Amino acid sequence: MNFLTTDGRFTWSLAAAWSILLLLPVRIMGLEPQSQDSQAIKPVFPICALYAPGHFGNSYEVLGENEMREILMEAKVWGFNRYADWFDMEDCSDPFAQKKLYQLAHAMWERKKAHFATAQKLGFACDLAITPNHVYVDQCKDAWLAKQGGRIFGQLICPSKPEARQIILSNYENLFADLARSGVRLSALVAAPYDFGGCACDQCKPWIVTFAQLSREICELGQKYHPGLKMDMIGWWWEAEEHRLFAEWVDSHYPGWIRQMYLHIPYGQTDVADVPLPKGCERSAFVHIGYADQASPRDVYGHFGPVVAPSRLEKTVRDLASHSCTGVMAYSEGVFDDLNKAILAGLSSGCFTTSDQVLAEYARRYFGADDKLSIEWANWLRMWGRPFEVDPISAAEKLK
Repeated sequence: MNFLTTDGRFTWSLAAAWSILLLLPVRIMGLEPQSQDSQAIKPVFPICALYAPGHFGNSYEVLGENEMREILMEAKVWGFNRYADWFDMEDCSDPFAQKKLYQLAHAMWERKKAHFATAQKLGFACDLAITPNHVYVDQCKDAWLAKQGGRIFGQLICPSKPEARQIILSNYENLFADLARSGVRLSALVAAPYDFGGCACDQCKPWIVTFAQLSREICELGQKYHPGLKMDMIGWWWEAEEHRLFAEWVDSHYPGWIRQMYLHIPYGQTDVADVPLPKGCERSAFVHIGYADQASPRDVYGHFGPVVAPSRLEKTVRDLASHSCTGVMAYSEGVFDDLNKAILAGLSSGCFTTSDQVLAEYARRYFGADDKLSIEWANWLRMWGRPFEVDPISAAEKLK
């Protein structure tokens, strides 16, 4: 097996040596809790959501129904109890406007509906993530375009323009109605203002309030098709002042509307900031599981292969629990972060108290390791938390 390029640089293939094993699980019924009294196990966080957006050609966009079922079955075993996806409309034309041709948008949306249906059958609560003014490419009319810059980019139209706002609302009503027709029942709407969202025009300022108003209208549409639909927020890229303005607006206009806020954790940090939240809103965390322990240098989104963050995620769970967080949402971009899914969900479930315990159980479950070998596997996997400090030749020798 070739682990190095001709000039000696680390390649993806070394990590792939164990990545391949992740896709060949040895079936074991359930996990072995690392607790003396399994009956007394209490989850650290009642809410453990897997946010798995299928886009950019990642695993979730291309996995078939049976493959995704395997992924979700394992996610549930480790402790996830909610599933979320986002319809990234980048390069897609409106699938509900085109009836004669089967295009990219149709294929992507059908795949998402299938994944939601699978998650629902497995017992997950299903959440639809949205960035409200992100629209299809054929809806980006010059007269409707949002003002972009900084955090604001993507296929965006301005919700302060009446015709554009109606397009936005129609888009989401189509999604809600189609999910309902297919038998999927959404539990929550999860909105984010940035990363394919936003408008910096004078009419939309402050954007966070316009975003809140628009999200409210979309939520009300969703409740027509999905009774009892809850409203959650993702704090990705929010600034402290935006949290204050948002909380004030919600408390003034729709007190009690926001169930929970998945607060952003910046790269290299392990806790959320103390920011104002609407009254009654639970503090939760949006946990990026797509990189290892190191924030810099870092491999993110699987460019060099699978990632593992045993130290970072263990400390994250500990810090969030001490900060009275009630839930976590794992931000995942594909199968390359499989170990981190297991670590975050396993620790959050209360079945494990350390990441080493999770890694050892992972080796027993998927690699068929006995107790002694599982500890060796855990040690080998742990060192990849700092991948740029690992000698690939030495690591390859240990695999033999």
